[in-house]
Amino acid sequence: MKFQFSLDSVLKVRNHEQKMKKQKLAEEMAHKQEIIKLREQIKDKLSGYLQDDDSEQIMNVQQVRQKAAHIQQVHEKMKKLSDELGRADLKVSKARKHLADAHKNLHIIEKVKEFEHAAFKENVDREEQKFMDEIATQSYSR
Repeated sequence: MKFQFSLDSVLKVRNHEQKMKKQKLAEEMAHKQEIIKLREQIKDKLSGYLQDDDSEQIMNVQQVRQKAAHIQQVHEKMKKLSDELGRADLKVSKARKHLADAHKNLHIIEKVKEFEHAAFKENVDREEQKFMDEIATQSYSR
Protein backbone atom coordinates (compact mmCIF):
# COMPACT_ATOMS: atom_id res chain seq x y z
CA MET A 1 0.00 0.00 0.00
CA LYS A 2 1.47 3.32 -1.07
CA PHE A 3 0.78 6.73 0.46
CA GLN A 4 -1.07 9.08 -1.84
CA PHE A 5 -1.64 12.64 -0.70
CA SER A 6 -5.23 13.73 -1.25
CA LEU A 7 -4.25 17.34 -1.97
CA ASP A 8 -1.32 16.54 -4.25
CA SER A 9 -2.65 18.70 -7.08
CA VAL A 10 -3.05 21.63 -4.67
CA LEU A 11 0.53 21.11 -3.48
CA LYS A 12 1.79 21.19 -7.07
CA VAL A 13 -0.15 24.38 -7.76
CA ARG A 14 1.19 26.03 -4.60
CA ASN A 15 4.75 25.02 -5.51
CA HIS A 16 4.30 26.49 -8.98
CA GLU A 17 2.75 29.61 -7.51
CA GLN A 18 5.71 30.08 -5.18
CA LYS A 19 8.17 29.65 -8.07
CA MET A 20 6.29 32.26 -10.09
CA LYS A 21 6.30 34.69 -7.14
CA LYS A 22 10.06 34.18 -6.71
CA GLN A 23 10.57 34.88 -10.40
CA LYS A 24 8.39 38.00 -10.22
CA LEU A 25 10.36 39.25 -7.21
CA ALA A 26 13.64 38.66 -9.04
CA GLU A 27 12.35 40.59 -12.06
CA GLU A 28 11.21 43.51 -9.91
CA MET A 29 14.54 43.60 -8.07
CA ALA A 30 16.44 43.52 -11.37
CA HIS A 31 14.31 46.41 -12.66
CA LYS A 32 15.03 48.36 -9.49
CA GLN A 33 18.78 47.74 -9.90
CA GLU A 34 18.60 48.98 -13.50
CA ILE A 35 16.97 52.20 -12.31
CA ILE A 36 19.60 52.67 -9.59
CA LYS A 37 22.39 52.07 -12.12
CA LEU A 38 20.85 54.54 -14.58
CA ARG A 39 20.46 57.15 -11.83
CA GLU A 40 24.12 56.76 -10.89
CA GLN A 41 25.19 57.16 -14.51
CA ILE A 42 23.12 60.31 -14.89
CA LYS A 43 24.39 61.66 -11.57
CA ASP A 44 27.97 61.13 -12.74
CA LYS A 45 27.17 62.79 -16.06
CA LEU A 46 25.59 65.74 -14.26
CA SER A 47 28.64 66.08 -12.02
CA GLY A 48 30.78 66.12 -15.15
CA TYR A 49 28.68 68.92 -16.66
CA LEU A 50 28.88 70.97 -13.51
CA GLN A 51 32.65 70.51 -13.26
CA ASP A 52 33.05 71.51 -16.91
CA ASP A 53 31.12 74.65 -16.07
CA ASP A 54 33.88 75.68 -13.66
CA SER A 55 36.45 75.85 -16.43
CA GLU A 56 37.51 79.26 -17.63
CA GLN A 57 35.83 79.05 -20.99
CA ILE A 58 34.24 81.91 -22.81
CA MET A 59 30.76 81.04 -24.06
CA ASN A 60 28.23 83.04 -25.96
CA VAL A 61 24.65 83.44 -24.80
CA GLN A 62 23.40 80.64 -27.05
CA GLN A 63 25.86 78.14 -25.59
CA VAL A 64 24.94 79.16 -22.04
CA ARG A 65 21.25 78.67 -22.80
CA GLN A 66 21.88 75.30 -24.42
CA LYS A 67 23.94 74.13 -21.47
CA ALA A 68 21.34 75.37 -18.98
CA ALA A 69 18.56 73.65 -20.92
CA HIS A 70 20.55 70.44 -21.05
CA ILE A 71 21.26 70.54 -17.31
CA GLN A 72 17.58 71.23 -16.66
CA GLN A 73 16.67 68.25 -18.83
CA VAL A 74 19.09 66.04 -16.89
CA HIS A 75 17.58 67.22 -13.59
CA GLU A 76 14.09 66.36 -14.88
CA LYS A 77 15.34 62.93 -15.93
CA MET A 78 16.77 62.42 -12.42
CA LYS A 79 13.43 63.40 -10.89
CA LYS A 80 11.58 60.95 -13.15
CA LEU A 81 14.04 58.21 -12.24
CA SER A 82 13.60 58.98 -8.54
CA ASP A 83 9.84 58.67 -8.93
CA GLU A 84 10.28 55.46 -10.89
CA LEU A 85 12.61 54.14 -8.18
CA GLY A 86 9.92 54.83 -5.58
CA ARG A 87 7.39 52.89 -7.65
CA ALA A 88 9.92 50.08 -8.11
CA ASP A 89 10.44 49.94 -4.33
CA LEU A 90 6.69 49.56 -3.88
CA LYS A 91 6.57 46.81 -6.49
CA VAL A 92 9.46 44.98 -4.81
CA SER A 93 7.83 45.16 -1.39
CA LYS A 94 4.52 44.02 -2.89
CA ALA A 95 6.26 41.11 -4.64
CA ARG A 96 7.98 40.18 -1.35
CA LYS A 97 4.62 40.17 0.42
CA HIS A 98 3.10 37.99 -2.30
CA LEU A 99 6.06 35.60 -2.06
CA ALA A 100 5.69 35.42 1.72
CA ASP A 101 1.97 34.65 1.32
CA ALA A 102 2.71 31.97 -1.29
CA HIS A 103 5.34 30.44 1.01
CA LYS A 104 2.86 30.45 3.88
CA ASN A 105 0.21 28.75 1.74
CA LEU A 106 2.70 26.13 0.57
CA HIS A 107 3.85 25.51 4.13
CA ILE A 108 0.25 24.93 5.25
CA ILE A 109 -0.30 22.32 2.53
CA GLU A 110 3.02 20.64 3.38
CA LYS A 111 1.93 20.42 7.03
CA VAL A 112 -1.36 18.84 5.94
CA LYS A 113 0.65 16.36 3.87
CA GLU A 114 2.83 15.51 6.88
CA PHE A 115 -0.26 15.03 9.02
CA GLU A 116 -1.92 12.79 6.42
CA HIS A 117 1.29 10.80 6.00
CA ALA A 118 1.55 10.28 9.77
CA ALA A 119 -2.09 9.14 9.90
CA PHE A 120 -1.46 6.79 6.96
CA LYS A 121 1.65 5.39 8.63
CA GLU A 122 -0.24 4.88 11.88
CA ASN A 123 -3.03 3.10 10.03
CA VAL A 124 -0.56 0.83 8.20
CA ASP A 125 1.21 0.03 11.48
CA ARG A 126 -2.12 -0.77 13.12
CA GLU A 127 -3.12 -3.07 10.25
CA GLU A 128 0.28 -4.73 10.35
CA GLN A 129 0.01 -5.29 14.11
CA LYS A 130 -3.50 -6.67 13.65
CA PHE A 131 -2.18 -9.10 11.03
CA MET A 132 0.71 -10.16 13.29
CA ASP A 133 -1.71 -10.69 16.18
CA GLU A 134 -3.89 -12.83 13.93
CA ILE A 135 -0.90 -14.97 12.94
CA ALA A 136 0.15 -15.31 16.59
CA THR A 137 -3.39 -16.32 17.60
CA GLN A 138 -3.58 -18.93 14.83
CA SER A 139 -0.21 -20.45 15.70
CA TYR A 140 -1.08 -20.53 19.42
CA SER A 141 -4.39 -22.31 18.81
CA ARG A 142 -2.69 -25.14 16.90
